[in-house]
Amino acid sequence: MQMKDKIEALTKMTLDDLVHNRYEKLQQEKILTEDTAIFLQEVFALQGILTWPLDEASVAIDVYEMNDQSCFTTEIRYLWFDDEESAVVLFCKAYTNADQTEITAFMIDTVDA
Repeated sequence: MQMKDKIEALTKMTLDDLVHNRYEKLQQEKILTEDTAIFLQEVFALQGILTWPLDEASVAIDVYEMNDQSCFTTEIRYLWFDDEESAVVLFCKAYTNADQTEITAFMIDTVDA
């Protein structure tokens, strides 16, 4: 499996944890900081209940490698709330070892609209 595929899969699992309100699990795995958890919960509360799209296969996850090859950034366009697509985008970061064979850290960065 290519590194971008691994990162995409991890991003999708993270979204699943968010949809199912597993904030504590994400914090224990260091994917989510306490401050980011509070921010996400505030943003999500304004939008409604975070849900999967009606067609789960339509989840669009883009993976970008930073120019300096220090990390990858992922974007999920767009999050769904109350079974409707929103303008909210989830951003995550993934760090790898030097030869990009292993993910060394993965975290939720922020959301934006």
